[in-house]
Amino acid sequence: MIATAHAALDLRMLDPETGQEVARCVGPRPDGACPRVDIGDVLPCAGCSLLPAGAAAAMSYAVPAQMTLCPVTLALAMAVSPETPLIDG
Repeated sequence: MIATAHAALDLRMLDPETGQEVARCVGPRPDGACPRVDIGDVLPCAGCSLLPAGAAAAMSYAVPAQMTLCPVTLALAMAVSPETPLIDG
């Protein structure tokens, strides 16, 4: 099970051509899966850009068109705590 260290998110899904908002996302379920599709299906945000609501100056993240793993889950899985020593020494 993926441990999520965030409250419900508010992400804007933007059309990559127009930049217009097409939907919103609250992030993954506690198990890391997208709540809108079955595991293994293409995500509703696939092909869109994600941008936190209210963060106009933030850089958006382009979700690949065939993405099946929640990008939030992926980011959390790859995150390293700042207290984690990367090099023993």
